[in-house]
Amino acid sequence: MKMMKWVVILVGLGLLIIVGRSIQVSQGLYDERIESLPKSALALAPIETALTFAKTKNGDVLLVVAMDPNGVVAVNLTEQLDAAGTDTLALYRRVGSEAIRSALDSEVTFIEWEALGLPFEPQSQAVAAGTNFAAHAEEVGLDEGPFLFPKISKPSVWNDSVPQSARLDYEVELCAVPMDDYTIEQPSALGVTLCNDFTDRWDLVRTIDLDGPLGRTGFADGKSGERRLPIGALLVVASDAGRFLEGVKLGLAVNGDLRQRGRGSQMIWKAAKVLQETLAQCDQPYQYQGSSIPLTACGAVKAGTVVMLGTPDGVAFQMPNIWMPWPYLRSGDEVLTYASNLGVLRTRISQ
Repeated sequence: MKMMKWVVILVGLGLLIIVGRSIQVSQGLYDERIESLPKSALALAPIETALTFAKTKNGDVLLVVAMDPNGVVAVNLTEQLDAAGTDTLALYRRVGSEAIRSALDSEVTFIEWEALGLPFEPQSQAVAAGTNFAAHAEEVGLDEGPFLFPKISKPSVWNDSVPQSARLDYEVELCAVPMDDYTIEQPSALGVTLCNDFTDRWDLVRTIDLDGPLGRTGFADGKSGERRLPIGALLVVASDAGRFLEGVKLGLAVNGDLRQRGRGSQMIWKAAKVLQETLAQCDQPYQYQGSSIPLTACGAVKAGTVVMLGTPDGVAFQMPNIWMPWPYLRSGDEVLTYASNLGVLRTRISQ
């Protein structure tokens, strides 16, 4: 009887330790409220060094010259350049940055944010760099360095809802977008947009094989899915994309509580390195829903591929709390994702 009593006591203590640790790691990093959108998110990237594009829901390509909380002031490039039916990326390739810049003297119009859709036509499969911020790698217990994985989610608009799932998590990300097919021999210009990488951590943990190469299992299953990749209404094409990314400040709040904050300069692999590694690993097998899929087509990363560059620390997931639903996103939650010069995502979690 004494032995049984001690067993019960030890099990009880063990459970208390587990619960205590789960609660501890589930506390947010910041005791701060985001009552209003940071001004830098709606500050236009300098026109001298960057072009900011948007696109209306009816398909008109816009060159943004100013923005505020209500909308953007822009030149309608579709009208000015007689480009009906032409996507942003194709228009950029067809006429070039100088011809687009010459349109800055054209008539402008005000367009509300709600009238803006995707800023370009994206590919349906994204490429992502995991643990590309050292602090995030530390918080999730993965110290092998950055790794890649595919995300099978066609990007959705900046204010679309995201369906709830078992352990839904958020990740603010900067995303690079090749304006043309990107090869090692001929790297294309890169656009930059704001993204949120939503993940069902339960699916990820359930399907990952920790004995195999990191990223090859679990991640595609946990991260793919309908509306799990909203992107911003803006696409910034800077003359020096690497330098632009270095200066970007990004953050995320859930129901007004700050959860993540970081800078592009904290990325371990820069955008060019992520693209080079993507091409190097193009033919490696990645598991998704029981089948093997490639990371990307070999030879070139296709124009319009969303290349996700990693997230700062502050995500909901920590291995000790995977059994607890309350640290994760739930129906009705409001997620605010923002970055300097790149605008905002406003995401509601739906049932």
